[in-house]
Amino acid sequence: MHRPSTPRFLLPALFLAALFFSSPQNLRAQAFSLSSSCPCTLRGTVTDSVSGQPVNRALVHLTAPASRAALTDSEGRFQFEGLPAGLVSLEADKPGYLGRDLAGNRMRPSISVRLASDSPPATLKLTPESIIYGQVSDERGEPLEGFAVNILIRAPHDGQLYPYMPGRFLTDDEGKFRIPELRPGSYYLVVRPSQGTAPNSTANSSVPLGFPPVYYPGVNDISSAVPLKLLPGKSVQANFSLKREPFVQIFGSVSGYHPRDQVNLTLQDSSGAPENSEIVFDPASGSFHTKWIPPGSYTLTAQATVVPSTETPDANIQVVRGMAAVRFRVSAAQSFARQQINTASSVSDLRLVLQPTSDIPVLVHGFPANDSPEPRVRPFPLNLIARDRGSPNPAYFAVLENAQDTPSSGDLRMVFFGVPPGAYEVMIPYGSFYAESASSGSVDLLHEDLVVDSSGAIPPINIVLRDDPATLNGTVDLGDSQLPAQVFLLTDKRRQPLPLFVGPDGTFGMAGLAPGSYRVFAVAASSNFDPQDPAFLQKISSKIQEVTLAPKQSASINLELATVED
Repeated sequence: MHRPSTPRFLLPALFLAALFFSSPQNLRAQAFSLSSSCPCTLRGTVTDSVSGQPVNRALVHLTAPASRAALTDSEGRFQFEGLPAGLVSLEADKPGYLGRDLAGNRMRPSISVRLASDSPPATLKLTPESIIYGQVSDERGEPLEGFAVNILIRAPHDGQLYPYMPGRFLTDDEGKFRIPELRPGSYYLVVRPSQGTAPNSTANSSVPLGFPPVYYPGVNDISSAVPLKLLPGKSVQANFSLKREPFVQIFGSVSGYHPRDQVNLTLQDSSGAPENSEIVFDPASGSFHTKWIPPGSYTLTAQATVVPSTETPDANIQVVRGMAAVRFRVSAAQSFARQQINTASSVSDLRLVLQPTSDIPVLVHGFPANDSPEPRVRPFPLNLIARDRGSPNPAYFAVLENAQDTPSSGDLRMVFFGVPPGAYEVMIPYGSFYAESASSGSVDLLHEDLVVDSSGAIPPINIVLRDDPATLNGTVDLGDSQLPAQVFLLTDKRRQPLPLFVGPDGTFGMAGLAPGSYRVFAVAASSNFDPQDPAFLQKISSKIQEVTLAPKQSASINLELATVED
């Protein structure tokens, strides 16, 4: 059976992108008002957000009401003539300055200006890029070429480390690397041999030697990694010295599957990244072994897809990928096993016993009725997020129980298919509605994990929606801070803090909030802290504001930026 899932590396990016594009400062006006006092001339300046100095030869784009472009002069000045009065949109970029959004996608810094005959000059601020550079060498000081340097960031929604979207960088023939276009913030680095790099055997031993992954500042355990803090326009050096170590193998067997089933084994390291080593599996005997891998902590996962016989009836589920509806045939069930392994030396006789996965029904109450005759194949993007980094799939999404259903009664029936044992956070969307309650049996899913065991006896998930959400907008006094800010909302309505990113002008906003009391504060986005730590909250208590939101209320607050020492 096809199991739709979200790649783990996309989770923080999707989360950050959702926050970024939902913030008020990124909503573009589309209407333009004409005035008899124009055509007008729009003048402006592009400046460096850190130094305040003009930026020459920056490319300024006028994106609305018509597309034009101009380069700034030696004083950072530009102008566009013959424009109608109304809202105009400007973008600017230049190499050496940030041109990516919070999700790592290309996007020029932009502003909107209401143009009139007496409008003051516009100002666009470019933030200089931050850079991490360094060198990777072995224990003898020899440079290591072609090694992958990956960036990890700590996601605000769960505090876990995830790969950063721009991807990996390879060392050159001198072992050097350079990672440009980084936003101010805190970053973790890990260096590992690139895919296809094989360990070397020695003359005195049949056990090959190789390089295990190393996290900055030179540790093998991700929990001991230390972040690099980047300020705007600054470069930070990070050098690595890798030591060859004897590699290991894992030997074992898998049981609990039919000979006709398709068995797949995967291996992940402590960061959740897949280990490149091939796993050799013999379906007839169930035995397997890895090829040579670095010593360390791993999660070994086995999944068996039950191939149905010709008598098995077909079932069809329809899901949405992007804007297109895609049908796939639910033609198989799955079984699953997972084992945590610490491999200081080779492991033998490891046994994995496959257990059935669970299909979990969902009933959503209060869903807005569908007036269209067309079925909405995935109208409610409900997800289960695995709390265990070693889970074979980081996310599972619910699909309609019947793809032809057109919910009109306010109830929506959905299913999570093939969920393996483990703990999961239920991610409920919000917008024009919010979850008043969510439960599975006696478990309050707004505050607790959904625990799936191998028994398969998981009570249905029941979610009750309300359509009277509140909205909170505000401004953060950024002062002289050169770092982007982040706002956190704490409430007893949900277990996890709700992080919001703040625009360059200090504004933020969020709709779809459940009515109730919130504690709200703002910190620099590069700070390392636990937003629910009582000691931390006590430290910044003077900067925390409390606000109570009534149904359908729109409130506004002003925040001071809290200072956090790492």
